[in-house]
Amino acid sequence: MAIEGVTTGAYRANDYRPEEERRYHVGIVIGPALSAWVVRDARNTHVAALAWAAEERALKHADLPQHPRSVTFVALPEWSTLVPDGALEPGTAVDHLTLVHGKLPSHLVREEPVQPLGAQCLYVNESIHERAVLDRYPIARSLPLQGVLVHGARTRSMQGPTMLMHRGGERLDIAIADKGNLLLSSSYPARTAEDVLYFCLMAADRVGCDPGRLAVRLGGTHLMTTDRELLGRYFVDTASAVPPTTMATIPTTVEVDRWLAAFDQFACVS
Repeated sequence: MAIEGVTTGAYRANDYRPEEERRYHVGIVIGPALSAWVVRDARNTHVAALAWAAEERALKHADLPQHPRSVTFVALPEWSTLVPDGALEPGTAVDHLTLVHGKLPSHLVREEPVQPLGAQCLYVNESIHERAVLDRYPIARSLPLQGVLVHGARTRSMQGPTMLMHRGGERLDIAIADKGNLLLSSSYPARTAEDVLYFCLMAADRVGCDPGRLAVRLGGTHLMTTDRELLGRYFVDTASAVPPTTMATIPTTVEVDRWLAAFDQFACVS
């Protein structure tokens, strides 16, 4: 499956030393036809390196830390839902996911607490992508994309209502928060730019946010130019979910917001 504008690429800071032990965190996103990773220095949170490539090739890049301090990953596609702690009874995880998504690819359901919401994110991934990561880093811990987005939306919303969106191959994940309070977290089927616009407008309407005052932060492995342009016509404040200051030394032609799911993992584990 071809992805518009995505080619093999990499970046490393001048002072990056991949051989140094227990200094770096690695955040990985992997899915059908692509893989990418972001290395952050655990001492100062700076981005030390990143790389992206087709299929699983990024996991073989020479710049990956040899002995990282920690490793997390998001494996796509993902089937997930948020369930309040009080509503999650033992043995009912599959039932909750089946109610939302229908038939699941497997019944290996993981649970990740979402603090401080008092909820659990239940999720299932394709095992083939998880195995690819664990073969490279047996210490790696999986994270749900929905949980990463919830955290990212809350931290970005301190100045007002903010929508954080992740555009996947056939799915759009959205989290909306205002001053740290989560208003919505949901997923929608989306294959075209018109689908993305429709569900972003629907999500904004559902929480009572006017497109004129809602900050929309864009990201996702399959984010396209047409998505950016169409959303910009209907929402006053649209911008990359990965701010330019994060990657000041990267050429502006590189769309680092495609790897939002890798960038934001560090904040979930630090």
